[in-house]
Amino acid sequence: MLVFSISCAFLLGIAAPVTPSGSMLHSIAELNDFSDDPSHRHAPFCITGTVQAVSASPDNYLVLSDTSGWVEIFNASSYHPAPGEEIALTGQAHMSAHHEIHIAAQSITHVGTGSVSQPTELSIRDISDEKHHLHTVITEGTVIDTFPDEIDSHNQFLILKDEEDILPVALRVNPGANPDLESLRDARVRITGRFLRTVSGSRKFSGPFIYVDDRSCITVVAPALEDPFAAPPLEKALYRTPREIAKRDKRTVSGEVLAVWGGNQLMVRASDGRIVNVSLAHGQAAPNPGETVTASGYPETDLFRVNLSRAMVRVEPHAIAPQQESAITDVKSVFDGSGGMNAIDPASHGRLMRIQGIVQSAPSPNGPGRLLLACGSFKLMVDLGTHPDAAADIALGTKIEVTGRCLLEIDKWTPDDIFPRIRNLVVVIRTPEDLRIIARPPWWTPLRLLIVISVLVAALIGVYIWNRILQKLVNQRGRELYREQVAHAIAEFRTDERTRLAVELHDSLSQSLAGVACHVAASAKTIDKNPTVAKRCIETADKMLNSCRTELRQCLFDLRSDTLEETNFSTAISRTLDQLDGNAAIKVRFNVPRRRLKDTTAHAILAIVRELTGNAIRHGAATEVLVAGSIESGRILFSVRDNGSGFDPESCVGPLQGHFGIEGIRNRLEKLNGTLSIDSTPGDGTRAVVVIPLPPSQNTEAHTP
Repeated sequence: MLVFSISCAFLLGIAAPVTPSGSMLHSIAELNDFSDDPSHRHAPFCITGTVQAVSASPDNYLVLSDTSGWVEIFNASSYHPAPGEEIALTGQAHMSAHHEIHIAAQSITHVGTGSVSQPTELSIRDISDEKHHLHTVITEGTVIDTFPDEIDSHNQFLILKDEEDILPVALRVNPGANPDLESLRDARVRITGRFLRTVSGSRKFSGPFIYVDDRSCITVVAPALEDPFAAPPLEKALYRTPREIAKRDKRTVSGEVLAVWGGNQLMVRASDGRIVNVSLAHGQAAPNPGETVTASGYPETDLFRVNLSRAMVRVEPHAIAPQQESAITDVKSVFDGSGGMNAIDPASHGRLMRIQGIVQSAPSPNGPGRLLLACGSFKLMVDLGTHPDAAADIALGTKIEVTGRCLLEIDKWTPDDIFPRIRNLVVVIRTPEDLRIIARPPWWTPLRLLIVISVLVAALIGVYIWNRILQKLVNQRGRELYREQVAHAIAEFRTDERTRLAVELHDSLSQSLAGVACHVAASAKTIDKNPTVAKRCIETADKMLNSCRTELRQCLFDLRSDTLEETNFSTAISRTLDQLDGNAAIKVRFNVPRRRLKDTTAHAILAIVRELTGNAIRHGAATEVLVAGSIESGRILFSVRDNGSGFDPESCVGPLQGHFGIEGIRNRLEKLNGTLSIDSTPGDGTRAVVVIPLPPSQNTEAHTP
C-alpha cells in the first residue's frame, strides 16, 4: 500500500498541472459524491480499481469498479486497458459552471488482474436505476419504434416494450454503416448492453436507457409478423385498467380517416362507429382525411376510449361509404351549458361541428397551425390539420364558418394522476373549403383605429414639442430683445442724464464760479483804493460759493438717488425734500401720475420744488410747507406755500447779491415753456405757483388737486 501511495503521488506530479479546489479523492464513492454536488469546482483523484467495460467507440470511456462502487471515467492517457485489468489512475474531476461533470484519467498504470462482473439477466421492470447503473444487463422486449437521435447523429434509438414497461435502447452507429434497425420493428429481441440511469451531456434529467456498442448485441428472439397489419383487431372490451390495456400486443383498426393534425395524429372512425385516435410511428406518412385506412399499433387509453400509438398505417383501395350525421352548431351544447372549459362533453369527440365566429388570433409561423375563434362568450381553437395555408388570407376580425371534427385534447394517464384533465376542445378541419369567409373585418378595425389614434397622438405630441421649442425660442429672443431695449434705454437715459448734468453744471455752477472769479478779481483791484467795495465783492463771492456748494450737493444727490423710478410722484417729492435741513413740517399732495411725466420734466419739477421749499426754510424760517400739484387743462399746475416771514418779490435779492435760486428756477421753466409766479408779503408767508404745459401726446387725463 505504501508503494502504491508513492506511485500515485509520482503519477499525480507528472500529470497536467491544475490548481485543485478540493482535497484528493481516493475512492469511487468519493468520485460519485463529488458528482452529486453541482457547485463549480474541481479536485484531483488517485484511485485503483478493476476495468469492467471499455467503450468500443473512439470516445475512450471506461467503466471502473472498486469495493465502494462503479464509475465511468474518460481515458485521457495513452494507455488503453482491457476489461479485467486492475489499474491505478490519477487525474482530475471537474464540475463546470454549467453543471457538466467531467472525470478524466490523465495517467493509468497496470497493477494486476481483477474479476469482471458477468451480465445480469433481468426483465425491464426488474432493472433498478441505482443498483444496476453502469452494469451490463440482458433483457428482452418487443421493438415498437425506431428513430435517430436528433442531438447526436451517431446514435440510433429503439423503443423496447415488455408488457406495459418501456425502455429506450441506444445503439452506436458508425458513419456509413446501415444497421437495418427498421427490420427489427415488432420483433421480440434480446439485448445485451450497459444500463445507464441517465444520459450525460445536455440531457441532464432524462430517463434510464441501455447502451449497446454494435448491432451484434441485439438478437432476435421472435421475428415480427410478415404482415404487420395481420395483428388482431382492437377489441371492444370495456372497463379495463390503463396497465391492462398497455400490456396488449399490437392491434389493428380499419375505418375512415376523419381528421389529421400535428403531422402524425389521426382520428379514425371504425366500421362499428368507434372513434380511435392513432399516433403514427416515426417515418410514417399521414393519410388524407376521408381515406379508408388500416392502422396497426399498440393500445393505450385516455380513459374515454382505447387508442393506438406508434402505429403503421396502410391506405385501403376500397373506401367506406361516409356515414350520415348531424353537425353540432351550438358551442354552448358542447360545454354542457355551463360555459366553463372543465365541463366539456366527452361525447363530442369525433363529432362533426359547423360553427361561426370571429377570428381572434392567427396561426404563428412556427406554431401548431391553429387560430382562435370567438363564438359569442366562448373561445374555440381551430386546427388547420394538413392545410396550414388555409387561413393565409384570413385577417383578424374576419367572421368565418368552420366545419370540422371535434377533438378532445386530454393529458396522459399516469399512476399519480388517475383522472387526466381534458385540456382543450379543438375543431380540426379536413379541407381548405372547411373554412368559409362570411364577412371581412371593417376597415376601421380596433387595431387600425389604435394605429390612427397612435399616429394622431404622436403628431400632437410632435406639434406640442415643436410649439414648446418655438415658445422657448420666442421667449429667449424676447428676453434678448428686452435686454437690448433695456440696455438701449439705460444708455439713452445715461446720455440724457450726462447732458442734463452738463447743462446744469454749465448753467449754474459754471456761471456762478465765473461770477465768483469776477468778484474776487474786482476785490483784488479795489482793495487798496476802496476797501469797502472790495469787502462787498468778497462777501458776494462768498455767498456765490455757498450757492455753488449747495447746487453741487444737490447734483450729487440726484446722481445717487433713484427717486425718478418711483411710481408715486408724491413719494418721489417727499424723498427729494428729506435732504433739506431744518425741522419744518412738509406736506405733499401731488396728484400727477408719474407715467404722464418725462424724466426731464420730472427732474425739473423735483429741482424746482426742492429750491422753493429750501428757500422757505432757509430764508423765510418757515415751520410748515405745503406742496400741491395736479393736471388741469393740459397743464401741470403746482404750488409751494409756507408760513414763513415772506418778502417783497419786487426788491428781492438776485444773482448780483449771490442768490441764484429763483433765477435757476426761471431758467429751468424757460426750457419747458413754463412760468413762475410768486405771491408774498413780508410777515405773511409766501406762495409760489408753477405752470408747465404738457405736450399734446400727454394731454389725455385731468386731475384736480
